[in-house]
Amino acid sequence: MAIASLRSALKERTAALHHQLDQQVGEFTAQDDYADYVTRSYLFRAAIEPRLAGDGWQSPLLADVMAQDLADLGRSVPKTQTSETPRANRGERLGMLYVLEGSSVGARLLLRRAKAIGFSEDFGARHLGRQAGDIARWPQFLSVLEQTPAGEHEDVLRASEDAFRLALDAYTVAAP
Repeated sequence: MAIASLRSALKERTAALHHQLDQQVGEFTAQDDYADYVTRSYLFRAAIEPRLAGDGWQSPLLADVMAQDLADLGRSVPKTQTSETPRANRGERLGMLYVLEGSSVGARLLLRRAKAIGFSEDFGARHLGRQAGDIARWPQFLSVLEQTPAGEHEDVLRASEDAFRLALDAYTVAAP
């Protein structure tokens, strides 16, 4: 696979999962719907962030900020499974980061929706403010991604699919 095609391959292999996730997130138009969204997002982030430790690209960790948002929303931080999380290799990290960094693009729209129902970067939507605040991160990440050696491409692709599935699992659980 040519280096230039890794991004295309990621987009192609994750398109159906990405679409499913967008459908699960939906459009929150009420504060309770938004609180459910933050709770589910927390579950996803708390599950994936421990695997991101390592050298190279560092994505903002948002689980702690989401916990503050949940407190603002009058919600408890949900219990998560605590187990030894295997450290991801470089390709796997990049695949997971593709999903997390890509979500920053959508965070701009979600932040506008959160503001429309009374939240802000300082109350209830801190995590969206952090994600949406640095518009240069996505193109910078893509530049890093494009430098991935061909031998790591399959790890990147597989891990991105796994990350989308993990997010789907978090968003398809019964309402907290």
